[in-house]
Amino acid sequence: MNEEKKSNSKRVALIVVIILLILLNGVFIYVWNTNRELKEESQRLLLQKEVEYQKAVGELNLFKGKNAQLDSLVEAANAELATKSVQLDSLLQINKLSAQQIERFKRENGKLNYYKKLYLEKIDSLIKANENLKVENQSLKAEIKTEQRRNERLMDENVNLNNKVALGAVLKVANFSIEGIRMRSAGKEASTSRARSVERIKACFTLGENRVANRGNKNVYLRVIAPEGVTLWIEDAGSGKFMASGQETLYTAMATVDYQQDDLPVCIYWTKGSPFMEGTYKAEVYADGILIGETTFTLR
Repeated sequence: MNEEKKSNSKRVALIVVIILLILLNGVFIYVWNTNRELKEESQRLLLQKEVEYQKAVGELNLFKGKNAQLDSLVEAANAELATKSVQLDSLLQINKLSAQQIERFKRENGKLNYYKKLYLEKIDSLIKANENLKVENQSLKAEIKTEQRRNERLMDENVNLNNKVALGAVLKVANFSIEGIRMRSAGKEASTSRARSVERIKACFTLGENRVANRGNKNVYLRVIAPEGVTLWIEDAGSGKFMASGQETLYTAMATVDYQQDDLPVCIYWTKGSPFMEGTYKAEVYADGILIGETTFTLR
């Protein structure tokens, strides 16, 4: 009887062990299948992430090389996406694989697409802003060209006006006469055309009325050209040099007059100190560097 009980107990124990082994095997198989599925899911997610990452980088790089601003923005976007990609890889470490990690990976992977979309929107906004700026610049350039043409036209008009004013300011000479003079007793002058009798020459003229010309002192230069074509010039007798039409020119004599825009009679004397030669002389009057009158006279 006791032996039969012992035999039954052994059978029960064996059955329990067998059941436990079956249960353990089932758990092992479940865990193994679960881990295998997680690994497969992680590999699939990593592959999907890499495809999406490369696609995002490719889309962003399409905008490189257009201008410095876009290049800078694309580089910043690529750097941030690369950082996010590395962070995603670290979430699926095999030795720490879990369903929670996979869920977190899915959420973070969604952020990768979000950042791609965010940067593409920034790029689109920058392109639109640059296009608007380009249109504004073209409009501004057109306005500048129009303004330049207007300024050039005004400048031409001012130059023409200034030229007219400058021409209008040129003094005019009237009643220009020049003659040889010999001195009589009591200091009286006598006109003579005999070369041997001439002691000095006398040039008289009238500076005409001009309301455009400047008031004040003016230097008036007399240039007498001898029959042989040489300017009568003796520095000790008051001759000198002046600028006429941009060139240095000799003058025979000069006078400084107070011109007040009204007719002004002027006489200039010059004493040679030696006999004059016979022939026809030419006389020129200059003011403000411009030839304003000329005449001739003859000594016999």
